[in-house]
Amino acid sequence: MPSPLDFKDFKRFTVNNAITSGVYPLSEMTVMWLFYENLHSLFLFSLVASARVVVRIFISPLGGVLGDRFDRGKVYLVLKFMTPFILVALSLSMATDGYIIGILLVYIRAIISELTSLMGSTSLATLLPKDLLPRGIFVNRVLKEISSVSGTILWPFLLKYLGPYVLFISALATILTLPLIWNLKINPRNTNVKVTTGFKLFLSKPEVRGAVLGVAIDQSAISYILNYAPLLVQMEGGGALFYSLANIAFYIGMVVGSFIGSRIKNLGLISVINLALKTSLFLPLLLHNPWAVVYAMLAITLADGNLEILWLMSLRKGAGDQYLSSVMGVDEMVTNIGRLSVLEITPFLLVSGFFPLVSLGSFLIGVEGIVNLLHKEMLENDQT
Repeated sequence: MPSPLDFKDFKRFTVNNAITSGVYPLSEMTVMWLFYENLHSLFLFSLVASARVVVRIFISPLGGVLGDRFDRGKVYLVLKFMTPFILVALSLSMATDGYIIGILLVYIRAIISELTSLMGSTSLATLLPKDLLPRGIFVNRVLKEISSVSGTILWPFLLKYLGPYVLFISALATILTLPLIWNLKINPRNTNVKVTTGFKLFLSKPEVRGAVLGVAIDQSAISYILNYAPLLVQMEGGGALFYSLANIAFYIGMVVGSFIGSRIKNLGLISVINLALKTSLFLPLLLHNPWAVVYAMLAITLADGNLEILWLMSLRKGAGDQYLSSVMGVDEMVTNIGRLSVLEITPFLLVSGFFPLVSLGSFLIGVEGIVNLLHKEMLENDQT
């Protein structure tokens, strides 16, 4: 069987993805850290912290139309070309203490970034034959996570010496990747696409509906662990060391989970593994031990490494390559509505300790299992 890297366009895309994944933590962590330090207002900082979730809800359906109606390779290239300009502008706004104006730039960057991410996810799913997709996801994940860990490790040192100008490194790296994605052959134009196309497929195709609802419920259930990890570590009695260990576990879990998923041919078994791992991570949080958060982060990405394969293959089976961006846009919108809903009530539930959140998470994973059973088409391997 050929290797995914035997496909030239896939190889170019994954190398580009690895490079940009390495510098993404540099820009993201710098923005979050410096805005938190200099805004002096939790309300204003909350606008920055929630920018990506809010943008995904409103911009994802539009991104789906762009990806299907126009050549995804060209749209991806244009978005990547715009990225360095917004990074430089954001860096200069922080360097000159223009943090209020910087909030606007954060949202512009989030729009460009989320559209780019949507085009990238669709590209990854369509650059390979269906039988090679699980292995391709694993190869991409290994290169991406190794690069992300490297950037995360380097960030404190770069921030110390460069401050807001760390974003210049991200901008330069993005420019250097442009030749890699020049003239990528991803999909032809499809003029028979509307904003409603993804929603119609969601309603008519059980594979799409099951994948979208399942992932939305799944990611809502674990969202408070990912977004409130520093707080949870402290509530469990840990400090910076355990927060660092939790992040390391997060990256390791994604690579290992993706490897396991790439070796399993049965989508139903992949679903069972995801549900079992997600169910197992909640109860340990009641033990008041910081290792519980470390395990939770590991279990989340071990499961997500499998779930990513099930999700992509189900959407591709139900929508075909020609409408894949549209259904991914709907998926992003629905998933982030769920995430935002849980994140908004988390502070109120935490007042009563971990039990309400553990109960909520366990309940939602149970609902996800029911959704999977009601949409068995998504669990059937595509024979085409």
